[in-house]
Amino acid sequence: MDLTYWYLFPLGIIISAIVMSAGISGANFWIPVYLFILKLDPLISFWLALLTMVFGFGSGVTRNLHQRTVNWYLVKKYLIPTIPGAIIGSLLTAHLDANLLVIIFGIFVFIYGVFLLYNTIRSKQECQQHNTIYWKFGFMAGFLKGLIATGLGKIIVPCIWDHERIKNPAEVIGSTVLIIFIVDIVAALTRMNPVFVDALLNNSEQLIDIMTFVVPSVLIGGQLGPMAIKNVNKKALRIYISLMLILVSFFILGNVGSGGI
Repeated sequence: MDLTYWYLFPLGIIISAIVMSAGISGANFWIPVYLFILKLDPLISFWLALLTMVFGFGSGVTRNLHQRTVNWYLVKKYLIPTIPGAIIGSLLTAHLDANLLVIIFGIFVFIYGVFLLYNTIRSKQECQQHNTIYWKFGFMAGFLKGLIATGLGKIIVPCIWDHERIKNPAEVIGSTVLIIFIVDIVAALTRMNPVFVDALLNNSEQLIDIMTFVVPSVLIGGQLGPMAIKNVNKKALRIYISLMLILVSFFILGNVGSGGI
């Protein structure tokens, strides 16, 4: 076994546990790892992040199913707009500049993280419950997932947070994890055009070596994350998610500025 990428195993456990507990896409962390540490091509990095999350979120899904923290009604409703959005976004990846997309998304993550943190700390009372399904936001979430392999969790979590069918914060995260898992599969398969498949085959040996350490790490982390937030305070979880998003934005923009893609 080639041990060149051994460090991806402990790193993958940490990343997967964090994203499973926050209900955000692991691509937020894996894209910078693949781009800036492993120096992979941007389009391959995006696709590899999707594949990584299929394994990691698949593990998280099993844990959330065991804990019964999945709201099937909301999962089915939000798959209706997110899946076509992911297909359209994935089809556009071959025509847009990946470097610019990374920078734009890094800025978006920072703004959203600060906004969510500010609103959470400032709020003195719980938001009123609703029974709305935000179809447009669902489509946008799927589109971002297909286009840049991330963004779905950031949009879906606020949409379902105060829905009247949600019983506790863990159910918000569990439902989001399942949506992300399914849409990840759709986005990864949609990107498989002949030119891209050829690029994967040309780098297959390196990619197999990488995934040898990544896959088992995200499977382990996917079990740890849901256990960590099962009984967490709702406001505390919002603050945690906000800080994670701000941290991610600093990491992405800092690496783009220092070394480029």
